[in-house]
Amino acid sequence: MHYTKIWFGLFAILGSLGGRDCRPASGSLEAMQLGDFMLGGLFPVHQSFKITNTTSSPIQHVCEKFTVSRLIQSLAMIEAVEAINKPPMLKDLTFGYKIMDTCSDVTTALQHTDIFMDKNSGRTNSLFQAVIGEYHSEVSIAVARYLTMGYMPQISYGSTAGVLSDKTRFPTFRRTVPKDDHQAKAITEILRYHNWTWIGIIATDGDYGRYAADQLEAHANSKNIYASYRVVLPDFLNDESLDSKLNETVKKIESTSKVQVIVSFAKSHHMACLFEKLTPNASGRFWIAGDSWSTSLDVLNNRPLNEVGKILGIIPFSGDSSHFIRYLDNLDLNPDSQSNNTILQHFIKGELNKSRTTKEIRETLKKAVCPSAVFSVWLTVRFVANAVKDICSRKTCRGGFDIQRSELNDALANTMFTMDNEKYSFSNYGDLDTGYDINIWEAALENNAEGIKNVGLRTVARYMIKNESMFFLNDKQRNRLENSRVISRCSPSCPPGFRRVFSEDKPICCYECAKCPVNTFSNKTDAGECIDCPKNFWSKENATICSPQTPIFLSWKHEYCITILVFACLGLLLTLIVMLVFLVRHDTPVVLAAGGPISILILLSLLGTFTSAILFGGKPTCIQCQIGQVLFGLSFTLCISCILVRYFKVLLAFQNESAAKRVMKKLFLPYWIIGICVLIQGIICGLWLWLKPPKVLEDSVIRSELIIQCDEGSLLFFGLMLAFISLLALVCFGFAFLGRKLPKCYNEEKCISISMLIYIISWVVFCPIYANMVQLIKYKSTVQMVVMLFSAYGILICHFMPKCYIILLKSENNTKEFFKSGIREFTRRFRKSSRVDRRRAGPDRPESVFTIDSGIENIINRVYSNPYPTGTISSFHLSIENLPHEVNVSADSLYEFSVSSGSSAEMNEENQQQQTLSGSQKLLLKIKNNRTEFRRTSSVPNF
Repeated sequence: MHYTKIWFGLFAILGSLGGRDCRPASGSLEAMQLGDFMLGGLFPVHQSFKITNTTSSPIQHVCEKFTVSRLIQSLAMIEAVEAINKPPMLKDLTFGYKIMDTCSDVTTALQHTDIFMDKNSGRTNSLFQAVIGEYHSEVSIAVARYLTMGYMPQISYGSTAGVLSDKTRFPTFRRTVPKDDHQAKAITEILRYHNWTWIGIIATDGDYGRYAADQLEAHANSKNIYASYRVVLPDFLNDESLDSKLNETVKKIESTSKVQVIVSFAKSHHMACLFEKLTPNASGRFWIAGDSWSTSLDVLNNRPLNEVGKILGIIPFSGDSSHFIRYLDNLDLNPDSQSNNTILQHFIKGELNKSRTTKEIRETLKKAVCPSAVFSVWLTVRFVANAVKDICSRKTCRGGFDIQRSELNDALANTMFTMDNEKYSFSNYGDLDTGYDINIWEAALENNAEGIKNVGLRTVARYMIKNESMFFLNDKQRNRLENSRVISRCSPSCPPGFRRVFSEDKPICCYECAKCPVNTFSNKTDAGECIDCPKNFWSKENATICSPQTPIFLSWKHEYCITILVFACLGLLLTLIVMLVFLVRHDTPVVLAAGGPISILILLSLLGTFTSAILFGGKPTCIQCQIGQVLFGLSFTLCISCILVRYFKVLLAFQNESAAKRVMKKLFLPYWIIGICVLIQGIICGLWLWLKPPKVLEDSVIRSELIIQCDEGSLLFFGLMLAFISLLALVCFGFAFLGRKLPKCYNEEKCISISMLIYIISWVVFCPIYANMVQLIKYKSTVQMVVMLFSAYGILICHFMPKCYIILLKSENNTKEFFKSGIREFTRRFRKSSRVDRRRAGPDRPESVFTIDSGIENIINRVYSNPYPTGTISSFHLSIENLPHEVNVSADSLYEFSVSSGSSAEMNEENQQQQTLSGSQKLLLKIKNNRTEFRRTSSVPNF
């Protein structure tokens, strides 16, 4: 049955080729072995090709430049398949292969891929389960796009382009080598570990050299490692400019003595030419070899290693390749026996034509073995074998047609196996993120002139891609590398007490050493920055340690702070006493005239002001500074706005009747006005706290002292807060001037004027003193506390002490009768003033003049209801001449007083205890019937 499957597979392959209108490129080589599960292989055995016939379809190609290293990789795939088949991993099922030479050409590779896809067989599935290859990224990208259409898995052993990790574009592509930029990261880690910050870079002018150099510079620069120079050599040896470029490179190495480490991504034959030209001044450098020549020991050209310098090589992880060496030892090199492997047959025939023996041919093959390259190919076959094994463990597999491509892709994504105590699996991007071996070249006999025979490779460390870290195999290997004692830096190390100073036109690794300034220190070599001394510490210039610093702040033990604390506590005590007096005597005329509930708000705000002054004492904190400033701003704004509203009520009550007055009456909402004023100040303080809040400022006028105090944070918002309070104070000052002629019991012009002047003068004097306190900076908080206390005491003494004096010591003045007499006196003075004004008006004035305000108008219409709530002041004056009686009507709802008249016989006082005013029926009727004879004018004098 086994042979039946093999013959079936052979006919399937032939069937897929039948009917094709194209054929492989001329000179294309291949190797084939049938099996139950077939693998396609793409290997660039030839490096290039040339077109021989453009008229045929397809165009004929001839492959050129056979490479033994790619032949070795194809043999590695054959050996891997044979190893899997003996003993079989899948019981009686075997793997087969069809390996084809792509000639490093995309078109040829796509022709071979078409065979693997089996498009012309008419079947929905292909005999081939997966494709191994190709080596070059350019070819693999084209093949991957084609294979994606059929969802066939592809595993490359050498393509390292980063774009192939994009699973959106290449969902079926995977590889067993790291992508390009991991090598640059590994070299960067080596440079960082040894603190080699000033390097040279040499690369060839090809995709590999330029891309690797770009990646190295990008990753190195992120670690503050820079290249002093970057030399790009021509990619081809027959380039006429190569010799001059090599001489230029040698001169560059000679002229940059500080650059002791050189990273090279050149090809091996370029490095051989460069080492031949090295002069004594250019020798002795530390070379880091990319994977393009890190194992090419023949680049020394028989020169002793110590003349060239030290060499460190980077190669991808490789496993045990001894099994492959044994395979080459047992390989039949008879060309007639290799009819199924025309690639090997072509090589053997070519070598025999050169009159070489079988032993020499075998040695040539063994010398071309690159362990990492062989291992990468071996891994590709192992991944497919383990994936197929996993699938067949869950279902019956009789051949390749029993496995769907989607099944194999999913199995490859989840495949994990262990080999030589190492676990292998693909990442989510289809990459094998293993790492690199770091090998150092060692000379066994330093004085031996046998050339490369005295040089060997020793693995000293490994770079792991998953965690991007390097580790040494053991301490002995660490010492082996660290004993090189190589220094490759642009600038010498800066000792403790110094810091590095960088220049804008130079890389960051080139710097000068500068002394650490005052209040900073550095206690290590090559300090990037001097460290600021901790709080309560200071230092001199060029210091390596900091000394304790004496803290200076407004301590509660200081005599100034104690004095301020006493006055602040006294203010709190007095305010509480006044508040208690007002609460106990809240229904007396003095308290009601002072504003009633509004006066309590004023006293509460003064408590806040006195408290805010206390917050500026002691050792400040950020919260303490912020609460102190904001509490003062809000509390004093509340205080001034309450005074403004209360006095504005009085002015409005005694103001002339006019349209403006009527509008103001309607708009006058005391608590709304107070709330709006406090809200505006709250917005200012809120923005202040949000954008640039007050904070603790630590300053040192004397280096050994640390002054700790509150800083405003933003002088703009601090000024806005004070300016808004000052604006309210000026408005109050203006109201006081307007109310200078009010009845004595309501006239607080002197109290308001004095208290507002105290506030304004205090803060006007405060500002320049506060801003210019440099030598006495530790007393700045004291100045602000004094000004705050002055402002609060001004309000407390001027506004409340006289009232407390009347309440406690002059109770006879705290009666309704006393306040009524004041109103009558004001009315008589106003009437006298009105008559004088009337006589000044001349004879044209009518004899009968009727002066009445809107309140009396409502009385006449018998619909009057006092528009002012209890606690407000309203007054009305009615003067009727040429009538039997003169009537004066006034009212003040504070005392629920209704009517007073010059002639009690004509007035009805039945509503004295109500808030509704009315006159006698007879008088009102008479006034109403004769209204047309009178002219209405303003009734309240101008104040």
